[in-house]
Amino acid sequence: MSGIMTRNGQPDRAEGSRFAQRIRRRYADQLGQLPAGTPTRESMQLVLDALQANGADTGTALRTLRQLVVERLVCLDCNEGASLSTVTGTMTALAECVLDAAYHESSRILDLQHGAPMTQQGVRADLCIIGMGKLGARELNVSSDIDLIYIYDQDGETAGNAEGRGRISNQEYFGKQVRAIYALVGDTTEHGFVFRVDLALRPNGNSGSPATSLG
Repeated sequence: MSGIMTRNGQPDRAEGSRFAQRIRRRYADQLGQLPAGTPTRESMQLVLDALQANGADTGTALRTLRQLVVERLVCLDCNEGASLSTVTGTMTALAECVLDAAYHESSRILDLQHGAPMTQQGVRADLCIIGMGKLGARELNVSSDIDLIYIYDQDGETAGNAEGRGRISNQEYFGKQVRAIYALVGDTTEHGFVFRVDLALRPNGNSGSPATSLG
């Protein structure tokens, strides 16, 4: 083990982790963007905003954020004896942060193509992402996948794009959005993945619609 020290002058035991070493080499320029201490939902959002402001697309920013958070958890575990609740709480906050970011990015892109999904009352229809299993219990660990169910509130049709074209049903819109969220979070790229996601976890499995209306 090298003689690298932590900020409080103690030996950096995390330096012995090859996993942490790989992250530190790959993301050396980004590691300092995560504030000291246990990552929070708020600090993760700040890092995500900074990564995107520096030119990273949403998918790359989400994957980079995961790497930075996991490296920090290795440090907290090895150097400070972080509790299990610290690890699971942080990973759950990470899942909430990235799902929120993926929701807003996919909404932005789909709105440009098809317009907003509308209800019969003329207001925007909403998609609800429900965390099941360890995510729902706030017990995610660093190797957990996330089990999600997607529900939208009302059927209807999108408003159309700026040219007045591209209208599709709300069911089609939210089906596209679920697949877009999956790609942003679950696809493996050169930066890895954020979380593994099972798209078959829905009513009727693979034969059912990715998103289900409350009706």
